[in-house]
Amino acid sequence: MLRSRSCRALALVISAAVLGLTGCTAVDAVPAAGGYAPYAPPVQIESVSLRQTFDSTPQESHDYWSNPDMFADASGLEFTDPDNGVSLGPGDPATGAYFPPTVPTPAAESANGFGDIPEAVPYDRAGLGAATYGRLYFEVAGSTYVCSATVVNSTSGNVVVTAAHCVMALDGSGTPATNVVFVPGDAGNGASQPYGIWAATEFLVPQNFIDNARADEKGRVSGTGWTTDFAFLVMEEKNGQSIQDVTGGQGIAFGVPVQAITQIGYPSAPPFDGSDEYMCASTNWSQSSAGGYSHLCDMTQGSSGGAWNAYYDKGLGAGYVVAVNSTGGNDVSNGSILGRQALELYREAGA
Repeated sequence: MLRSRSCRALALVISAAVLGLTGCTAVDAVPAAGGYAPYAPPVQIESVSLRQTFDSTPQESHDYWSNPDMFADASGLEFTDPDNGVSLGPGDPATGAYFPPTVPTPAAESANGFGDIPEAVPYDRAGLGAATYGRLYFEVAGSTYVCSATVVNSTSGNVVVTAAHCVMALDGSGTPATNVVFVPGDAGNGASQPYGIWAATEFLVPQNFIDNARADEKGRVSGTGWTTDFAFLVMEEKNGQSIQDVTGGQGIAFGVPVQAITQIGYPSAPPFDGSDEYMCASTNWSQSSAGGYSHLCDMTQGSSGGAWNAYYDKGLGAGYVVAVNSTGGNDVSNGSILGRQALELYREAGA
């Protein structure tokens, strides 16, 4: 049973309006123009998984990554939708709940967004975005890999969101990655770590993903688990500070009306090399085979787990994470929507 805290109270019922809030306050938004994030009627899914501890301690993770050359050698992960176009199922049902960034940012469509950018361009790292987005490095079966991830505002200040496939084996065993570290504001493949390197201590992944997400040797996905390809990480504290104390936190929303989307991540396969952040943006997205968002974006592997932001203000560098990058290919990226199950995991991670 989860402990009660004020962050969890869905305090207000409003249409898409301006929020002038900081800290962790949930707001329950009623439907507005543009509709809620796309999802089919919910299916019967087992309860989300409980908080689990990584096998490697923070010190072991730091020791593992103590050789700076290892960061550049980490490989991205690439998964694509099935060639037959068969639907993988409905996405995570919408709740309307959202939590603001640590920089006050309206929870409404921004007049200061990016419009449509289908070909990835370098991200400008403005404002809050300079520190909250970063790269996630980890080890699986002796090999090193890299994804993208984001610090999101939470009561504890220790929460990072990414894709489930970045921290969990795809064989149904429930085996997690090891030596998981996050570098906010990473540049030059780990050569620049302006906000330090932070070890993940715990993780929360939907049981549906563990049980039902599979991929073949070519990276083609199957199973309804891909509808919930998201994970929350609990990060270590350092010198009495949480990661959010150092970086700030982006907002996060769990099924709210969305029109414009800004995707941010670190693509690492050609023509990219993982050395810098890139972004795509769209005002014309569709629904993916996994019930999530899909739009034109040519980012490659390494961008998995990166934030899909709504209500993004490019001057503030702040918005609300509504999905994380999941699958892609052929200049299309697909985001796994954060909804009801994601909200439960987020609440537990930030307790």
